[in-house]
Amino acid sequence: MSDHTFSQAELERYDRHFKLPILGLEGQARLRATRVLCVGVGGLGAPACLYLAAAGIGTLGLIDDDVVELTNLQRQILYSTTDISKPKTEVAQSKLLALNPELRVIAYPERLTAENIEKIIAEYDIILDGSDNFTTHYWVNDVCHRLKKMMVFSAVTQTEGYCSVFNKAGGPCYRCLFPEPPTHDMSNCSEAGVLGVLPGLLGVIQATEVIKLAAKIGEPLVGRLLCVDILSLRFQEYRLEKNNDCPLCSGLGYPPKIDFTEEVNTMNSVTVEELQQLLIEQPEDICILDVRRPDEYAICNINGQLIPFEELPNRLSEIDRNKHLVVHCRSGGRSAKATQLLVEAGFLRVSNLTGGIIAWIDNIDPSLTKY
Repeated sequence: MSDHTFSQAELERYDRHFKLPILGLEGQARLRATRVLCVGVGGLGAPACLYLAAAGIGTLGLIDDDVVELTNLQRQILYSTTDISKPKTEVAQSKLLALNPELRVIAYPERLTAENIEKIIAEYDIILDGSDNFTTHYWVNDVCHRLKKMMVFSAVTQTEGYCSVFNKAGGPCYRCLFPEPPTHDMSNCSEAGVLGVLPGLLGVIQATEVIKLAAKIGEPLVGRLLCVDILSLRFQEYRLEKNNDCPLCSGLGYPPKIDFTEEVNTMNSVTVEELQQLLIEQPEDICILDVRRPDEYAICNINGQLIPFEELPNRLSEIDRNKHLVVHCRSGGRSAKATQLLVEAGFLRVSNLTGGIIAWIDNIDPSLTKY
């Protein structure tokens, strides 16, 4: 049974919760006893953490290996200009404790990996998935299913967002919606852009779902997928059922593990330092292929041949097959897929630039505009 003993400061802090008939002392005690892990403290995780801290969730775990960048500040409202270059988990931990010193905040300034994911998730009751890629969605879902942990999922792209609750007893899991990863990944915010308020809205919805699950109130988004178009501010809801063909929920066994490593073999990759050396030693033999959008190219470029990734399959004839192709995008995601496409199309010498133009700016030419 939950401990209903609250300090005078807590009685005042949570006064508006105590006055709610659906919450009261019992509900607030449940919030305090709940342990929530936020996977990612970015566009979704940052606003969600603020509201969970304010609401009195007893323990918050924060896992993220990124540092704060200027580009984050358009939407990640937990951070300030003075926080740039600092680890996100360190900054978030400090600010959440300043907001509510009654909390326990555990920072994990690292990536989820095959070695740590089960150990970390096992310590928490509810997992808030604020990641921005399919790989992590599947890994978190699969481990949550195995360990019987509830997963509050959300994703955003440009001007649309989605939210649901997976792995609650009797409800579907993420693989019931997407049994296998898509053959082509959706671009993340850094590549496709996002209206800044959108992840804030979805992060607050995620926090709401966590509070409902923790306090055992209301009707969580179990078996329902909430979709929002922020330009029209229209919400739609779709029913989700357990999928009889789901590799997890069908009981037919667990699916193959998804690897966190790069999709393209490291033999087909070069670092920015290696590219710089190649341009010095063999400039005539190198063709830099930029697969970003024209608007990104206009912001900054390293004099590569511009063929946007979406146009690449129809413009292969424009590429010199006799040269060593070094493919790059902003940070390496699109260029990895482009590298694979070129290899499958018969190009013999193709390399993906690890870290993309962001790594080039960070390590080779900081005079370029970072976006």
